Amino acid sequence: MSSPNELFAALMAEASCSRSALARDIRDLAAARGLDVRCDHVDVGRWLNGMVPRGDKPALIAEALGRRLGRVVALSELGFTGGQPLTLALSFSESRDATIRTSRTLWTEDLRRSDFLRMAVSAGALTTPMARWLVSPPAEPPYRSRGPRRVGADDVAAVRATLQMFEALDHKFGGGHARSAAVQYLSDAVTPLLDASYTDAIGRDLFAVAAQFTYKTGAMAYDVGRHGLARRYFVQALNLAHASGDRPLGGKVLALMSHQANYLGEYQEAVDLARAAALGAAGRATPRVRAMYAAMEARALASIGDERSCLRAMQQAQAAFSQEAEDGEPDWIGYFDQAELQDELAHCFTTLRAPREAQQHAQLALGESSDLHPRSRQRSITDFREQARTILTVAS
Repeated sequence: MSSPNELFAALMAEASCSRSALARDIRDLAAARGLDVRCDHVDVGRWLNGMVPRGDKPALIAEALGRRLGRVVALSELGFTGGQPLTLALSFSESRDATIRTSRTLWTEDLRRSDFLRMAVSAGALTTPMARWLVSPPAEPPYRSRGPRRVGADDVAAVRATLQMFEALDHKFGGGHARSAAVQYLSDAVTPLLDASYTDAIGRDLFAVAAQFTYKTGAMAYDVGRHGLARRYFVQALNLAHASGDRPLGGKVLALMSHQANYLGEYQEAVDLARAAALGAAGRATPRVRAMYAAMEARALASIGDERSCLRAMQQAQAAFSQEAEDGEPDWIGYFDQAELQDELAHCFTTLRAPREAQQHAQLALGESSDLHPRSRQRSITDFREQARTILTVAS
């Protein structure tokens, strides 16, 4: 069973090329070369749906799109592999339609448990989407007038409420408990909304909550050790956040990538991702969001042994956290409370082998921890015990 070719679709969108126009370009190129090639918009539609063109057609497609884009298009960019490309959901896209298509494909392939989603993905693969997000112009308004269904505020509120339900399950039982159900909801409930009609304001809210739902589902995969899959979800969440026009939310996704890279021992990449988050959201992030970015940078700097820079980042995190947001904080940063900040600082000092400071911040984290997040509290207790053992080792 074939699946939509999101790479080919993204190239066509980038080239602003319709199916009929591409078919005409292919016929013209073939005629100029004396080739007997028949092609119409129906053929292009089949290729978009996953069928692989034969004979001279792939080369003609690449040349036709290359002429429209003003660059050479390699055959590998077209995604005609007979199955989903291994780079699925690992590219940044400024095209909202391409983002919707890729999201749909990722969720579908995840539900199918496709083997390629189990492949490892290095932190280096995140460099290009990170850089492209940094330099991308603001997203165009997401207003859509296609489709018979009209999305309203109640639809967005329903997605947000469902996300909160999955977050509660994750906090109580772990990422593996309901991840498949979360993916099913994204596929069955969120995809039709993204494909429907909405105003600019509703569209921005819809893409923002879809981004949050997507990175939460990626975090669930991270929690159960499926790191390559988690990274695909994080990159796709970055695309959805960009489509919403919310730069701080995009930074939140990069901060998650930084946290994961640090956990996997890819320390320099973790530093770069955290710094990119702060840079990309500069001037728009609220104090608590800035504190979270700085905390992620501090964790990564501690891991590479840069004590001076780590202390600076920790001071920035504390200073930002102490400030008040003029218009309030976004709901998605609510988890980053005083206990979370102190927990991050305790981790930093433990990595820097500073036992007294590690103990101080670990105790503050335990004292401030909320019963709303039982797994987080248990994690803090476990971490504190590990820190205590580290303290005894250092002291001896």
